[in-house]
This record gives sequence, structure tokens and C-alpha cells, in this order.
Amino acid sequence: MMKRLSAVFRPESRFRAFLLSVITVGLSYGLYKGVIDNYLAEVVGMSGFDKGVSEFFRELPGLLLVFILAVLYTFSAERIYRLGAVFMLAGMAAQAVVPATRVLVILCIFVYSLGDHMQLGMRNTLSLQYARPGRGGEALGLQHAAQQIGTLAGYLVIIAAFFFVRNASWLYRTAFAVSACIIGLSFIASLRMTGESAADENKRRFYFRRKYTKYYMLEVFYGARKQVFFTFGPYVLVLFYGANAMIISALFALSAVCSFLASPLVGKIIDRFGYKIVMISDTLILVIVCFFYGFAHHSFRGTWPSSCAA
Repeated sequence: MMKRLSAVFRPESRFRAFLLSVITVGLSYGLYKGVIDNYLAEVVGMSGFDKGVSEFFRELPGLLLVFILAVLYTFSAERIYRLGAVFMLAGMAAQAVVPATRVLVILCIFVYSLGDHMQLGMRNTLSLQYARPGRGGEALGLQHAAQQIGTLAGYLVIIAAFFFVRNASWLYRTAFAVSACIIGLSFIASLRMTGESAADENKRRFYFRRKYTKYYMLEVFYGARKQVFFTFGPYVLVLFYGANAMIISALFALSAVCSFLASPLVGKIIDRFGYKIVMISDTLILVIVCFFYGFAHHSFRGTWPSSCAA
């Protein structure tokens, strides 16, 4: 495995510390994502409308990111990545201790999401900067696969915890606390990334090209579809089908396994055929998935998820 990594990443880069940090971040995210939807529904008592409000504030850092990065344009990718870990740690640690009220919980989600969005862009940037020439797509695939390994491990921990301890609300805060500790370990690992990747000159100004208008529009539609599905997809299972944290984590774990197996392959496909073909194929697959998800209740009538949760 190390031989393969050395063939993709430049040997002088700190890719080992980077991938270790990515795996631990994935582990913390798996613990967090595996319980957050059930926590909001069962403990905080959020309705579908409340979940939509919380999702607005969760995604607000993504909109603000363009201004945040403009302010931090002199910072290297490594420094921004570490700063993101600090915000994630603060938001997750607060989530473990604050009262389960809508305002405080949403505030914690906002702070955590701010750090998560800061790291999100830097993970791809660092993967490309640490990659050997012509191996950028494969480096991105391996980075994503490493994150999925950690995320899968987090989901499996939640599955085991809720399998042996049923209806224990204290497990939610425990998961948040453990996740915060793991983010701290990820931050420590990131300190070994001693390189200072040069600041991208393009970050000094907003860059817009008319010829990329179609791409910009596709990204807008993709983002809208993603948020609707990610926000209400799991929440539908929790509120209307009675899925508990174990079931939700099991579904996310299955997704993580598929992503782990497919990510390196997708990276090679991107290097060989280009981004355009991959984006078109991805869009067509999503159309089919969302169509069947939207009409699944006509076939299952809400019986199988509730029986599984029981």
C-alpha cells in the first residue's frame, strides 16, 4: 500500500501526515453524522421545518467561504487546513455540553460546519499539490478513500453502540465528545505537515469567465439537489419510518464502503477520460437514484424501515 501511495504522491511531501489527519477527521465525522439526525429529532425535537433552518446555517459557511479565503489568501493551504480543525473542534466540543435547545445546537452546527468547509477545499488542494505530475485524479481518489475508511469506522462504532445500548440518549453526547477528541488528534497529526504550500495567486481576486457559465449553473443545480437530499433524505427515514441511529449509521456505512471502493477507480477514470464525461455520468446516475427514492413509498408503504428500526 505504501508503495502505491509513494507512486502517486511526491516523496518529499508530507502526504503520510496529511492522510493520517484525513482518516481521523473521517472517523470523527462518522461518529457525528451517525447520530446527528436522530439527536435533532429525538432529543432537540426539531421538526422538518426546523431541520431546514438548521441546514441553512450549516451551509452558510460554504457561502461565506469565498470571503473567508479572500481574507486568508496569504495563508498556506496547510495553515488554513489546521485553522479549520480548530473551528471543528470548538463546534463539536460545544455540541457535547450545551443544552439541547434549537438556538445553541444550531450555533454549534454552524461553528463545526465553518471548520469543515475550510478543510473541505484544502483537502483537495493539498492532494493535488502533494501529487506527482499527471496523478492528480488518483491522488484525489486516494484521499477520498482514506476519508471514507475513517468515516466507515465511525459508523460501525455507532452501529455497535446502539445495538448493545438501546434508547440511551446519553450516547449522543458521548459520541460528540469522542468525536471532538478525535478531531484534536487530527489537528495534532496536521502539525506534522510542515510544508508551506505557496498561496495561490488566483485567491487574490474573484475570478469569473463567461465560457464557464454552463459549469457554474451545473454546480448551482448540483448543490441544490445535494442539499435537499442530504437534508431531508435521512430525516424522512427518522421521522416517518422510525429509523434509529443504528439503522441510519448502517446505511451511511454501506455508502462509505461503496465510496471507498469506487473513489480510486473514479480518480483513474478522471485522469483518462476527463472531468466532463465523469460529471455527465454522475448527473445521469443521480437522476435515476432521486427518482426511485422519491417514489419508494408507493412500493414499501413505510413498513420495512419501521420494522428494521424495531
